[in-house]
Amino acid sequence: MGAQEPAFAMRERVACGAIIIELHGELDILAEQELGPRMDALTERGRADIVIDLRRVSFLDASGLRLLLRARHRMLCRGGRLRLVRGVPRVARVMRVSGVDAAFDIMDAFPPVPAVQAVPPGPAVPTVQLVQTEFVPVEEAGPRDGSVA
Repeated sequence: MGAQEPAFAMRERVACGAIIIELHGELDILAEQELGPRMDALTERGRADIVIDLRRVSFLDASGLRLLLRARHRMLCRGGRLRLVRGVPRVARVMRVSGVDAAFDIMDAFPPVPAVQAVPPGPAVPTVQLVQTEFVPVEEAGPRDGSVA
């Protein structure tokens, strides 16, 4: 890559209720320093569902692993869910050899998008208008002790 552009990139978006983090290029110490605060901000949301896409990562070292492990730790502490989309064989091998792959929920592809079930056509449901009424107790004739007259 050129001298002006970094050897890594990160893009985030929301799809199907999950935060998708797409990582590109080399995840090394410089990427960890630059992307760490952005990843921390995204993993700060409690009970979030995050998918980190590693398919375009070309290089991963200990610093890149540390970035992923920190995101995992932050999600676990907040009750969220973190999944990884498997990267190229070189990246997958680094994760396997280092032993961290077992710590992650790794997918080969994005999970399928749930189908939206259409409401079958049928008779129109009548609308109900709610009217607020005031309850006014009515004095009943007869004994108040609960006996029947």
